[in-house]
Amino acid sequence: MGKGVKKQDKNSSYVAGNSEDPIYFGAQKVIDAELKLISKRKGKEITETNNLAGLALSGGGIRSASFSLGIMQALAYKNWLSKIDYLSTVSGGGYIGTSLTWLLSKKWKLKDGSPIPFDTSPKNFPYVTYPMCGKEYGKQADVSLPGVSLLEWINGSISTNIRGKLLHYLRQNAKYLTPGGGINIFSLIAVLLRGIALGLVTYFALCVLLFLFLNKFKFLCVPPDLNCFLLIASLVLATYLVTLPLYSLGTYFFRRTKNRAYLMRRGYEKLAGFLLPLALALAVLGSIPFVSVWIKENLTPDNLKTIYPLITGKELKSFSVISIIIGIISGIIGVISSIAAFFKTNKVKASKIPIGLFAGVGAAALLFGILILAYQASLVIPILFPVNVAVILALVVVIFALVVNLNHVSVHRYYRDRLMETFMPDVASILADNYERSHKTEEANAKRLHEMCGNEENAEYSGPYHIINTNVVLASAKRAKFRGRGGDNFIMSPLYCGGNATGWLKTEKYMGGEMTLASAMAISGAAVNPDAGGGGDGITRQPFLSILMGMLNLRLGYWVPNPNPHESEGAIRPPVPNYFWPGLWEIIFRYRLNEKAYFLQLTDGGHFENLALYEMIRRRLKLIIVCDGAVDPQYTFSELANAMQKVRTDFGALITINNEDLKDLTPSQEINQVKVAKKGFLKAKIIYADNSKGILIYINTTFCEELSADLYGYKREHPSFPEEPTSDQFFNEKQFEAYRELGYHIALSMMKDKDVMDDLIVKEVMEI
Repeated sequence: MGKGVKKQDKNSSYVAGNSEDPIYFGAQKVIDAELKLISKRKGKEITETNNLAGLALSGGGIRSASFSLGIMQALAYKNWLSKIDYLSTVSGGGYIGTSLTWLLSKKWKLKDGSPIPFDTSPKNFPYVTYPMCGKEYGKQADVSLPGVSLLEWINGSISTNIRGKLLHYLRQNAKYLTPGGGINIFSLIAVLLRGIALGLVTYFALCVLLFLFLNKFKFLCVPPDLNCFLLIASLVLATYLVTLPLYSLGTYFFRRTKNRAYLMRRGYEKLAGFLLPLALALAVLGSIPFVSVWIKENLTPDNLKTIYPLITGKELKSFSVISIIIGIISGIIGVISSIAAFFKTNKVKASKIPIGLFAGVGAAALLFGILILAYQASLVIPILFPVNVAVILALVVVIFALVVNLNHVSVHRYYRDRLMETFMPDVASILADNYERSHKTEEANAKRLHEMCGNEENAEYSGPYHIINTNVVLASAKRAKFRGRGGDNFIMSPLYCGGNATGWLKTEKYMGGEMTLASAMAISGAAVNPDAGGGGDGITRQPFLSILMGMLNLRLGYWVPNPNPHESEGAIRPPVPNYFWPGLWEIIFRYRLNEKAYFLQLTDGGHFENLALYEMIRRRLKLIIVCDGAVDPQYTFSELANAMQKVRTDFGALITINNEDLKDLTPSQEINQVKVAKKGFLKAKIIYADNSKGILIYINTTFCEELSADLYGYKREHPSFPEEPTSDQFFNEKQFEAYRELGYHIALSMMKDKDVMDDLIVKEVMEI
């Protein structure tokens, strides 16, 4: 313990994640720093979080972003948003949450120098529009603005010539992945294929180099030569067989000493758990020459012409190397299609044979096929190329694998840039009368995360303190809790980055202060990634499929250094994450996906908890408004259930929602040929571990009573609304507006509900 404390004292900007802290569960110093910043904003000293309010925006891609926007518009309209102290976002909710943080991060000016008074008040909310934010604000019945006349309100608000332009920009660019201006669907496909091709070529070339080395020293041979891998596999298996009688004898000799018998059993089980997979891996490598010879001898054109009609009923016209290449490409496309299908359906119905088994077997077969091809190439290369040329090619491959930044060749960067251009635009260009279709936003590209939300010396920022939630992949964690979940919540905020598993480091110190707001937003929405799935589950956590995805660089996630500075002491580290490190560590040495690794993989926060509620509960806020924009066509409320379970397990907090409460949110009656729910929100109590109380207002994307006629029309035209799949990230204006309007109406009805408005905590926090 003493050694760890000394190291921690050397770096005061680091907060250990396992510190004794019964209040904030390891994050006391982090939250104390946040309270100082919030105190500056509110103009009074805040020492505890139990009188503060938070807004949590869930994952769900563009559907959640548009739904959450409508909710924020309603909160701004009723002057609730200005009372929100914390903004917690994940994935799609982070798109619009980041947009708000970006727009409030500086004093904007038009191109003529005129100031733009953006803030969270009803008058100056950046995404105001008519009629909801028009002259009706001057009416005392609609919004509480004591002592403010209609003329004063109009003169002090955003000018009418720019009102609604930002909202118009979002509506017209909801297809953010293909914005136009030369960037289209083929750009996206090209970037995706680039990552796949580079990953496949690099790792295939490394496999070829490995087989060249093994062939050179005759480690891989067929009879009559000795195959070393099969020999070693036989010895390992023999060792295991020898342990069987030894263990049996041990049960007799240690029968009277219970503790020794227990330790012997544990030792045997650990040894067997190591020997059997080692023997299997060696046997697979050793079998490659035999399988290769069998293919060469049996899958000849003549044999295939005989076998093919038996399987297909058709005659095989021709057979060539091109067929093999097409087969390989088809296999890769098949894997990608399977992953795409998984995210399109979102929820997989149970079947007699689990889909994970199909994915695992298919991925394993494809991986073995790549090894076979690499072995065949290793036999051909010495014939085609002189030794010196082969050595030069090998050096080129190795250097390439060392210097290429994995973060910059995957699809992550494309995803990040498109999100940034849509949700973090150049305001002056958009609001100018001569606005042209230019999505470039160079200022946002360079804006660093620690520069957001003001600082302890400068609190001009007028919005809530923003916490962006991500998931750190911990598939082989040291601690059972993280290993079982496959990860832990990892926050990225203006003051600190990190989580319980790794500890927290000041954002201005983390990564040299170079983490940008745009990158944090994109990382939080990295839905497709090896070793990660929604709520910690899903087929993309299947080991063989994860290995294949890692090899093909099929990821939206991002490699970052460990915030714990002690993990990088006394060792040489690569300057960028490359194909060797952490690439090979992820693919082969899978035990390095843990909280002690130097490079960590960050993914969608929804892979841990998708409501962005976790950190709000940790802070024991008095009022939390949660916007659930995740897809849930069967109304299982699985995201809510996952969040309730995790905060109860980790923080001892109880959210008192029972099954009867959810019935009002489930469509059960029919109006105008549309099934509707009674309402789209509920109010629940939160009981924290210290027995203090809070209120949770849960807002869900459910089609409910008293919605506008255009929403009923859209529902009849699109029956799956508002549960259209998250994989649809190409919204048109009508689709975007439907979700925004739904969020606005539900939030507005919530703020008119008697049970909500009469609640003492709501009245106190919102100053009603």
